[in-house]
Formats: sequence, C-alpha cells, structure tokens
Amino acid sequence: MIRPKVISVLFCALCSVVALPAATEELSMTASIWPPYVYDERHSNGFLVALVSDALKRAGYQANMVVEPWPNALEATQNGDYDVYCGIWHTDDRAETLTFSEPFIDNEITFVKRSDRDFQFRDRADLNGLKIGVVDDYAYSDKAYDTTGIDIAEAGSVGENVKRLLAGDIDLILADRRVVFYEVNKLVAAKKITVLPKLVNTRGLSIAVSKKRTDHREIITAFEKAITAMKADGSYNAILANHRISY
Repeated sequence: MIRPKVISVLFCALCSVVALPAATEELSMTASIWPPYVYDERHSNGFLVALVSDALKRAGYQANMVVEPWPNALEATQNGDYDVYCGIWHTDDRAETLTFSEPFIDNEITFVKRSDRDFQFRDRADLNGLKIGVVDDYAYSDKAYDTTGIDIAEAGSVGENVKRLLAGDIDLILADRRVVFYEVNKLVAAKKITVLPKLVNTRGLSIAVSKKRTDHREIITAFEKAITAMKADGSYNAILANHRISY
C-alpha cells in the first residue's frame, strides 16, 4: 500500500516532468552596429539585442548574435545566411525575401543641424539647395520622396555624418534621434549640435526572418506573442530602463 504522502510526492514529480519546456531551437541572428540599439560584440550588444533575444528565448529560441557591417547583414539575411535580422524597417522590396514582425519600438526620424546655423525646418521648401547627410541604403520612409533641388550625401554611418556636419561638409543630417544623441555625446559635442523638434517621420522597428526558412511565419508569431507578454509583465520596460532608454 502506497501512503498518501508518497502519492503526493510522485504526482508532483510527474507534474514537474510534464511542465519541462521543450528544447530551444537555435537561430542565427545578425544586425549592424547602430548604437544605442546595437553595439559591437565587445559590449552587451545594446538594448535592441537584449529585447529581441529575451523575446525569442521566451518563444523557445536561442538567438546567436553576430554583428555584420551594413548592408552586408541585411543581404546575408535575405540570402538565408542568417535566420533573423534584429531590428529593421519594413519596405516592400525587403518584404519579398523577409517576413516582418509587427513593430515593437518606434524610431523618431528628424533633421540635425549645427547649433551656429540659423535654420528652421517647416516644410519641404526649406530643404532646397541644402546638402543632407544620410546613411547608405537606410529606408528613412516607407514612401518615395522628392529630392529635387537637394544634394543627398551618403555615408556609412550616422557617426560619420555627425563628423561631416561638425566640419561643415554637409548642412543637415537625417537620422534617428537616439542614434544622434549617442554619437554627439560620444564626441562631447552636445553644444555644437541641435536636433530639430519637427519630426520628419516615425518608423516602427521590427525583426525580420528570412523566407528561406519554411517556418518564418511561426517564428514571427511566437516573437510577437512574447513581446506582448513582456510589455504586460514589465520586463520590456525593465530592459529599456536598464539601458537608460525611454520608450
């Protein structure tokens, strides 16, 4: 005869076995250096990598992060060399080879000028005749925009454009607010740079999974459910706060 206490212990043991999570599946993930979103691998990789990695872990995936130069990282994910791109803007062209999640954080895109320059951005006409620094192949808008009368100067990074702006080689930078503040603070040039208050655009940042994977939609669905749960339980905001990032 088995005593009730023994039965209870056996029942609990069986429950704990049943409740064990399924083995996690490894995913290769990439992005380009984009502080404070993504740092190089010598750092903690940035708050974006922390958010995405935690959400994927909750969804049953182990994300193995490799930082690659832009736009090589994008092209490699499109080709299936990586499974996931960790934070990217949706475009119709990219959607031909990638499946995008719903945006989980916003990027505020605006113009940046030198503080000693008398310039205000009110509308498109204010940009005529100016030389504007952008990052090569960034999708600042999901729509085509008219650049007639504007000199678009491409560079490899926002940091490079900040240096060009300080040197007087360009008139304005078009960039994400958080990235500009990071680069300006790194150069101890906060008093020399002004981020204009009028937003040009707000873009939602997503993850993207290569369509080379047959389960690309399943990965996206699981990620979105995990992000929703993180926002509900406070862990999403906790990661942002830990990296001193406001939502």
